[in-house]
Amino acid sequence: MSELFEQANELLDQLPPFAIIGIFAVFVLVLLGLGSMLKRPPSRLTAFSSDTGSVLVSRKALQDLIRQACLRDEWVQAARTVVKISGSKINTSIDLRLTSPTNLKETSERLQSRISELLQKSLNFDQIGKIEIMITSFGKTDVDEIPATPDSSTIQAKDATLSTAPRNEDSEHEN
Repeated sequence: MSELFEQANELLDQLPPFAIIGIFAVFVLVLLGLGSMLKRPPSRLTAFSSDTGSVLVSRKALQDLIRQACLRDEWVQAARTVVKISGSKINTSIDLRLTSPTNLKETSERLQSRISELLQKSLNFDQIGKIEIMITSFGKTDVDEIPATPDSSTIQAKDATLSTAPRNEDSEHEN
């Protein structure tokens, strides 16, 4: 092991300073290039290719297309989509606000099927990964609103506070 260090030290002693700086700069640029390639997901996917060229679809366009497909469903009030590419698979995460929790399973299965068909048939994407749906909220139409009149627990609480306060009636009767 110490022989390797000695040989490397001798080699560096023989190189001019500009060569060492150049080698170091190239090494740093290669590391930065690899790091940026690994961190940044592809911004577009090839839908299909032919002899005349390729058709590319941006991730943003896919996200908008999936969001619009979700919003066509009568039970969906709002949708936010995220498309990620892992290897050759397209993984989709969708946050939804539904009008009601009553048809949760049917709605989510219908949307997953619709999105899968859309990606397969319209855009020729065969490598479809997970389509995860997260229900973030439900619309206000599903909540049974309580009437504005106070219920019995509120009345009891008011009575309890009144009984602890000194009464003016008692002091009038004593006089």
